[in-house]
Amino acid sequence: MKSYIKKLFSILLVFTCIMTFTFVGDATVKVKAAMSDNLYSIMGQSNVTLDQMINYYEKHATYPSFYKNTDAPTIYHFCKIYSEECEAEGVKKEVAFCQAMKETGYLKFGGDVKINQYNFAGIGATGGGNPGNSFRSVREGVRAQVQHLKAYASTERVKNPVVDPRYQYVYSDKVAKAPYVQWLGIHENPNHTGWAAASRYGYSLIDSYIADLYGVSKYSTWYNGVDYKDVYDPNYYMSRYADVAQACGGSSDTLIGHFVNYGMNEGRQGNSEFDVHSYKNEYADLRSAYGTDLKKYYMHYINYGKREGRHGLGCTSLSGVVISYNGKNYSAVYDYNYYVNNNPDVKAAFNGDDVKTLKHFVEYGMNEGRRGSENFDVVSYKNAYGDLRAAYGKDLKKYYMHYINYGKKEGRITTGVSTLQNPIRTYQGVDYSLVYDYNYYIQHNPDVARAFPNDDVATLKHFINYGMNEGRIAKDTFNVKAYKNAYRDLRAAYGNNMSAYYKHYIDYGYREGRVAV
Repeated sequence: MKSYIKKLFSILLVFTCIMTFTFVGDATVKVKAAMSDNLYSIMGQSNVTLDQMINYYEKHATYPSFYKNTDAPTIYHFCKIYSEECEAEGVKKEVAFCQAMKETGYLKFGGDVKINQYNFAGIGATGGGNPGNSFRSVREGVRAQVQHLKAYASTERVKNPVVDPRYQYVYSDKVAKAPYVQWLGIHENPNHTGWAAASRYGYSLIDSYIADLYGVSKYSTWYNGVDYKDVYDPNYYMSRYADVAQACGGSSDTLIGHFVNYGMNEGRQGNSEFDVHSYKNEYADLRSAYGTDLKKYYMHYINYGKREGRHGLGCTSLSGVVISYNGKNYSAVYDYNYYVNNNPDVKAAFNGDDVKTLKHFVEYGMNEGRRGSENFDVVSYKNAYGDLRAAYGKDLKKYYMHYINYGKKEGRITTGVSTLQNPIRTYQGVDYSLVYDYNYYIQHNPDVARAFPNDDVATLKHFINYGMNEGRIAKDTFNVKAYKNAYRDLRAAYGNNMSAYYKHYIDYGYREGRVAV
């Protein structure tokens, strides 16, 4: 029974969507008839939505690339400016917007007024090659037009600073010269004034533009300045997800808001041309960059993927293997198949998920010294190079990163070194080789050898921080007690500060030829 009800609801929902568009087409005819019978006020509250303005424009034209680097880089921003300026002055947005479409040929211009003038209503253009006034931005041009309309339609002064250069010639605080759209044409205005001399100028604005605007759908693919049309179709989304249609279908903003704020994160399919799971499966570079953040896959397709010719459908299984994480390529030290085959616990935890497997290697495996590739053994790499041990000590991850960033290019050895090579003798810029030899120190100090097995960095630190103070012998050519006993001047200067005798020999004694044994 539940299945039957669900199917019935889906059928009714699709039927509703189809009928909505049928009624939208009829609405244009009905609105046009109603407007023709009644004078249409320029001032007042508008019932037209921002989404309708966008849909109306996109029905007739493609937004010019000229505006890309202006204050209205998209049609969304352009329409938003019209909405804001009209609302500020109380002018109906459909009047100003449709007048701009009429005067500019849907922003194609082509007459005396040029696109770079930001003059959307031919202000000051009187024909005969006169281009009229120019403005500094889209907003200033729109504001001038809205102010000019208000000057005709109202005795109220404008709210914003005047940018309309002809405002003073039109405005009157005594009488509104053209309060109705139909009266914008001089021939139809009983006051014998108006915006344009063309016959039935205002009537054509209503019949051919405003009525058409009212007839377009209120459902939009735009949300907060972004066009989601490549991954979202409102009718598809409602027909596919009955729960969403029931909760959000009554409002364009609520519907697309659900898709953007919830649906994308949930991996819902917004149109018939894009499936986020397919997109994620097919492209390893995207999995490397975005992991399980599904919303970013949608945004990549919108911003780059579609133009790059990437596929939005058709991939049902994982393709390729991720080797990059947070923008870093780990292929020099990592191979997915080697890692999962040699680390069964990792395979059991993340089998089939190359993103999480690489993440584990980067965030845990490297710190644990796990081998991620047949070609790189971190223990061998550490054993082979004293300069790296001096720099990184026990911080194993840094050895991996050094090889990725430098070692591979330098041709360093990464496998086959099982014993410590070239033990370090320098610490914090000081060379202790005159008083210290790693092998001698651990052979003659078994407690140190037990405490720091195969760790030349920690062993040298022990010698510097403790061994010198304790008077331990670290090299067969230097005996601190003999050095102290041999020189009265040193005893007078250093007394029982044993560490000072080692340092004196390093800095001065050796060059002075002093006896140290």
